[in-house]
Amino acid sequence: MKRVFIIVALMFVFVAAAVAVEPSNIVVTVNGKSYFKHKVASGDTLYAIAKAYNVTEKQITDSNIGLSAETLRADSYILVPRSKNYKPANSDSDSEKDKYKAKSINTKKFIRYVVKRGDTIYSIARRYKISVSTLEDDNPEIEIDHISPGDTILVRRSERGYASSEDIERERELRESLKSVELSEGEHRVAVGETVYFLAQKYGLAEEEFMAINGLKNPSELKVGMVVRTKRSDSTEAKVGEEESTADDTAIIAEGEGIDHFGDGAHDIDVDITPVEVTFPPLSLHHTLKVALMLPFHMNGKVNPYFVDFYRGLLLAMEDLRAEGYDIELSVFDTCGDGSRINDIVSYEVGLQDAQLIIGPVYEGELRYVLGFAEENEVPLISPLADVGALQSPVLFQMQANSGLKGEKLSQLFDGSREMVTIYSSSMDYDYLGEMRALSNGATERQLNYLFDRGSYFYLRNADGSNGAEVDIVEFMRDKSPKAFVIASNNETEVDRILTTLASTKASVVGRGMTYGDYIVIGNRKWKQSRNIEKQSFFRNNTIFISPYYANRSDENIRIFDGRYVAAYDSLPTMYSYRGYDAAMIFCRKMFTGIDSTIHDESFTPLATTYRFGFDDGHYVNNNWIREHYKSDFTIVVD
Repeated sequence: MKRVFIIVALMFVFVAAAVAVEPSNIVVTVNGKSYFKHKVASGDTLYAIAKAYNVTEKQITDSNIGLSAETLRADSYILVPRSKNYKPANSDSDSEKDKYKAKSINTKKFIRYVVKRGDTIYSIARRYKISVSTLEDDNPEIEIDHISPGDTILVRRSERGYASSEDIERERELRESLKSVELSEGEHRVAVGETVYFLAQKYGLAEEEFMAINGLKNPSELKVGMVVRTKRSDSTEAKVGEEESTADDTAIIAEGEGIDHFGDGAHDIDVDITPVEVTFPPLSLHHTLKVALMLPFHMNGKVNPYFVDFYRGLLLAMEDLRAEGYDIELSVFDTCGDGSRINDIVSYEVGLQDAQLIIGPVYEGELRYVLGFAEENEVPLISPLADVGALQSPVLFQMQANSGLKGEKLSQLFDGSREMVTIYSSSMDYDYLGEMRALSNGATERQLNYLFDRGSYFYLRNADGSNGAEVDIVEFMRDKSPKAFVIASNNETEVDRILTTLASTKASVVGRGMTYGDYIVIGNRKWKQSRNIEKQSFFRNNTIFISPYYANRSDENIRIFDGRYVAAYDSLPTMYSYRGYDAAMIFCRKMFTGIDSTIHDESFTPLATTYRFGFDDGHYVNNNWIREHYKSDFTIVVD
């Protein structure tokens, strides 16, 4: 009876262990095979892990070099083959399975990007202007240099805009150069699933010794693709220093290399992905131009007023075009922001199949569904609002100003003569701050903290974000060195208070017969849409805005358009209304005059904003940014 009790007890222990294992929802693909990446918890056994994933122990050990029941160690990662019979606990429905398969993320902290055919980690990095090393840190379960369509990449929101294309290219060249280096005796290139513990055991080293040899401060610094040392050294510190010096030298070499902007996008593609320009011959003036407009009028069951405004502006353009003698037939489609719906429109709707000009869809993800049709039928496809990243096609025209050229409008402000003064507050717009830093061209930066109840006093910002020495903004203003203030708050009330403080301080300094140092404020475009920020502060602080669109309501063309819009729709137009008008006026006219390489020599100003198109990054793109300077004499200078 005692023996039976022991057997039953052991069975209970095994079952309990299997139940105690918490399965991972991280999925990786290695050499075409799919695995779960499982972090071993204290008390996990191979038997328990195998049972939890419905695989055999041998399948696990075969998937992990050197793994056995004896080498299994807590806090290490192992690969577990995905079984067709595996089903997560408490997940009977398809929706629950989908939930399990989806990568769970904090959407406030990360953007989820699903890898598409032709993507590389470098094209994704350039798209979001984020370093590859950051993407690698945030996606430890993915072999970053071998991503596959369908993989999910997490993009940290707070890091977007910090890396330029040149920075990313240098990263690529450095990583490629390190990969191409032949391994010497005593070196090992880290593969997926290999940990500090595993490598230390494999080469007969203590973990601490392995980390010291390779200059690792903690096990998480070990990355896939890294070349590590596997032999003891009489002078570990010297070797580590030697390795760091070599890496620095390699970085310097890579920095001087030329840049191939399309070189990294051609992996696994059998055709040349760099498109060539095409021409669209002019239509006869007696021809009826068929235009398809694709907009997400409804999003999540609600009407989107911005795209209604866009449509209304476009309708006013149609009135003007018909008055000029053009015959135009317009078909309008509500995409609802839904890819399957767009597919159906492209496949079955006559109004789109017969279209000779397509305006929309709005978002780059939606454009993908229409681009193939547009290319096959040689129909110009107009992206009115998206800053297109990865898509390349000679039929694609981007009206949004090219983000890569924005810095040219700010370059003279950051030519080394101005100090960048960043003002932090309790609520931050890190996207805007990152954008400014990326455009600052390495200008000297001083950081201040703003507190509402301190009047004209700010604080120097310490490295950890805390308050340092108190700064009297009056004395700060009297410093003669030219400054460019970047107010990085995303709270409109705080922005207004900071602008008011700067302007009042300047007035106080002048009122006391003192002089102040030349300064400007680089404005955030969001401020112009705010009802809580006093617009006079823009003039009083010599504020400069860099915008993709300019529409001063005192402009004669805008004033006339506004009057027509109010009469027709009983509401004031928005920037979307102006862009809708511009889209129709530019491209409907061009269909009757023809589109060829001469478009590079043309500029278009339907209302107030000028567009100049170049063939950049594999598609036509507007290369014109607007700089608005609100001067202290209450005039606006537009460049």
